[in-house]
Amino acid sequence: MTARASAALKAGPPAESGVYHAAHPDFGPLDDRVTAESVRSFIELSGKGIVWAFVSFHWGDDIRFPVEACRVLRKEGVVPLVGMMPWSLPRQNSAESRYTMDRIASGEFDGALRRCALDVKALGFPIMMEFGPEANGSWFPWNGAWNGRGEDGYGEKNWPDGPERFRDAYRHVVEIFRESGALDVTWVFHIASDGRPKELWNAARFYYPGDEWVDWIGASVYGRLRGDGPAIPFVRIMDKVYPGLAALSPAKPIAVLETGVSESASCGEKPGWITDAMESAASGRYPRLRAVSWWDKKHREDGSRSTLEIDSTPQSLAAYRESVKNFVTEITWTEE
Repeated sequence: MTARASAALKAGPPAESGVYHAAHPDFGPLDDRVTAESVRSFIELSGKGIVWAFVSFHWGDDIRFPVEACRVLRKEGVVPLVGMMPWSLPRQNSAESRYTMDRIASGEFDGALRRCALDVKALGFPIMMEFGPEANGSWFPWNGAWNGRGEDGYGEKNWPDGPERFRDAYRHVVEIFRESGALDVTWVFHIASDGRPKELWNAARFYYPGDEWVDWIGASVYGRLRGDGPAIPFVRIMDKVYPGLAALSPAKPIAVLETGVSESASCGEKPGWITDAMESAASGRYPRLRAVSWWDKKHREDGSRSTLEIDSTPQSLAAYRESVKNFVTEITWTEE
């Protein structure tokens, strides 16, 4: 289906009980060096097409939408999932002085955001977008730990200020895009399965913008990002996080927006972890889970090896190829 004339196109869940196959092909340490070669390499290795691919949109000194990256992905038959990263420098575990949630929600950057929205409208094809990935993770400056924590002097009474500021900023960004006519955007809300800090005010429900502003809900689910200890089984993580995701909305489709596990010299369980993860995702154990996206990143931000890639060993690659054979590779678009 091509871009609409009268109704917004949204990425709907696959037909029946299918699960989309998606990925974050290796687009460099900051996930923003989008190339056709990276997409083709992942598809060839996995033996399976992908529905969407993630690209980071770092705001930096000048908020400019990654138009060319979206066009590259579109040409490869892949939907761009653009992660809006509202920070001036990609620096984790520190506060952001420029793109604060208060300043975004109050409209200080509306001019730049409207230009981005017009760029999206001019693309002529639908995309997906998320604002502030892993919002409940204190490693990112849009987390409530940097924006008021559990205080209650802003906005709604009995709603923790830190998450509420993020919620309001998210809503404001969506409204700017809609007012500008960028309607073919599927909006995604993205949390970490293991958020920090472990305090009540940091619960995902306080960050959720609401069904009016969100089309998909998802989480990052990693078995092990680094180190040489045992990986946490996929089902153990999902059995804990899925009920909370489902409780955010009665009907929105759910995705594992990032998943992966690093290699371990002592444990060597990555192939089995992959098989368990993909088979569990497709089994119906999590009824509203409709997509899984592998984070195929070869290097961390500091340049060190991550070993998250599906071909970190021949055994891991074989396990991945076998376990995604029945995943869905054609996206379903719905008109709203």
